[in-house]
Amino acid sequence: MITWLEGAAFILALAAPFFLLLGLFPSYLRALTRLGRVAEDAHKSPPTKVPMPAGPLLFAGLVVGEFAVALGFRTLVPVAVAAGAGVAFAIGLVDDLYVLGGKTKPLLLLLAGLAFVSMAVLQPTLYRADIYFPILGDTAPHFIIYTILAVAAFPVVANAFNMMDAFNGEISWFTLLTSLALLAGVTLRALFQSGFSVSRVASTLPLVGVAGAFLAYNRFPSKAFDGDSGSLMFGAAFAGLAVTGGVEIAAIIAIVPAILNSFYTLSSVRGFVERRKMASRPTYIGEDGLLHASVEKDAPNTLVRLVLLTSSMTELELVASIVALTAVACVFSVATSVLTWVF
Repeated sequence: MITWLEGAAFILALAAPFFLLLGLFPSYLRALTRLGRVAEDAHKSPPTKVPMPAGPLLFAGLVVGEFAVALGFRTLVPVAVAAGAGVAFAIGLVDDLYVLGGKTKPLLLLLAGLAFVSMAVLQPTLYRADIYFPILGDTAPHFIIYTILAVAAFPVVANAFNMMDAFNGEISWFTLLTSLALLAGVTLRALFQSGFSVSRVASTLPLVGVAGAFLAYNRFPSKAFDGDSGSLMFGAAFAGLAVTGGVEIAAIIAIVPAILNSFYTLSSVRGFVERRKMASRPTYIGEDGLLHASVEKDAPNTLVRLVLLTSSMTELELVASIVALTAVACVFSVATSVLTWVF
């Protein structure tokens, strides 16, 4: 049974970020435009200018939501999530302004994982040192090994989200769907495992609220780009919530499209390369106004390029295909959570 204060925290965790961002986005985007902080939407013909980065506003919304959970439930779980996301946001913001090297970002993002796990010193129950598998049950706990894996997860997941940020609405749809799958998994664990705190369910709501509000401005045709400060923050927050919620397997399944995209890209370019410094683009706009897969040998093999190999598409059709793939992965993720916690 939750108290009225905890109930209020549940509502504010979702509503405060969502409505705050919807209210602030218009003036924030006008300010970015006045400052000349715009990016070229290269997948339009002719290219258009879109305000960027929206990351600072998105992170502010996440902090407001997690702060409400921290106050309502008196727990450091949302603080740890915000800390990890905050470090990733700061790294992304530096990259937005100055452009970091392709190998520098993954190394720096380890700091996000360290910021997250360091909160376990203040709250030892921040995360469990075991992993639950569907039907099979949990592994034996090993705090040191699990903590190392948790730290390593931050650069992996954050970069995976970052690589899904190429087309109008792609990152906002991807974050919203995967965070909903994550919410479902943590909720099922709270319902069917005794002793599991509902504060961990509440901590997932700010990410849902932020992604939902951002979708209103990032969907086709985009009025705002999040920049690396936003996409890296989304990935770090997702990683932190998966760890605190103890739904790692379901979380991995939800982001399979991003994992495959990262694998294809890194294997084709042979390592971490800043995408703005890649010799060739994976796609191009044809004279018909449609997106086509690049035929250049040195073009990276992204998930989008593989989708376009079957047929040329409009940007809206392409994003719809990526969203459909993500939705299927999220359905399997929820099914995994059902098998893990219900049966």
